[in-house]
Amino acid sequence: GGGGGGGGGGSSSDDAATAASSTASAAAAGGGSSSSSSRNSGRANKRQRGGDNSDKEDTQSPFRVFGLMLKVVKLSNIQSLLVVLFTWKFAFSSESVMLLKLQETTFSKESITYLRTVISPVEMVVPLIISKYTVSSRPLDLAMWGYLPRVVLGLLACAFVAYAPSKDEVTWKFTLLVLLYMGVQTTLATAMFTSQMAFFARVSDPAIGGSYMTLLNTFANLGFLWTTTVSTRLVDIFTYKSSGSGEGKEEDVTVDGYYVTATVCAAVGVVWYFIMRNRLDGLQKFPLSAWRVHAPGRNSVKSSTSL
Repeated sequence: GGGGGGGGGGSSSDDAATAASSTASAAAAGGGSSSSSSRNSGRANKRQRGGDNSDKEDTQSPFRVFGLMLKVVKLSNIQSLLVVLFTWKFAFSSESVMLLKLQETTFSKESITYLRTVISPVEMVVPLIISKYTVSSRPLDLAMWGYLPRVVLGLLACAFVAYAPSKDEVTWKFTLLVLLYMGVQTTLATAMFTSQMAFFARVSDPAIGGSYMTLLNTFANLGFLWTTTVSTRLVDIFTYKSSGSGEGKEEDVTVDGYYVTATVCAAVGVVWYFIMRNRLDGLQKFPLSAWRVHAPGRNSVKSSTSL
């Protein structure tokens, strides 16, 4: 009887061990299946993310951006803006020549550098002061308010050059007047530049990113470069010299081309203002959608508006 009981107990233990082993095997199988499912899910997510990145890279590839920039340039309002950017700084192109003339007669190169250093804080302060005007829907109004005063300032510069003392006779009074002129000129120039950048930031298509802003800035810089180059060349063209009275004598300047160039630039500036101010006003009336181009997968619309 005892042996039978012992045999029965051993059989029960074997059955329990077998059941435990089966349960562990099932759990291990289930765990492996779950782990395999997780790995498969991870691979699928990774492939999906890879596909999304591929699409993003495709829409922002250099060729894609170049194509979008071509579409931007074809917008009629952009073409009208480019006319403005290429021409509106011709009226001020003689400003850089003024300091060169003073360097020839009155100030040394180092002195001009010191004066520019003193004025440099103006370039940082002015944008802060005028920021409340540039965040509006009409930031270019600020540029137009300062346009004619800056044209007049260009003519005033002729007086500084005409009555500039020699380097041995320069006084603090004249230096302070030149410093005041440079301060006003820098204020107006910085205000125009800030309003221009505010307008660029307002109309740029956010779907394209910084490429839109870069395009507009490039055209604005080209407008500055060609006008400055032409005005410098005009100074040489309009300058007339007569031969010296004796051999080896330097030629005498009978007509200084700087004054002629400055007058021409000012006259062009006045004419430009009254012709182009309505165009600038019209550009600011365009809805933001008129500055957008259609890009697949982007929330943009193509402009069908024209001036």
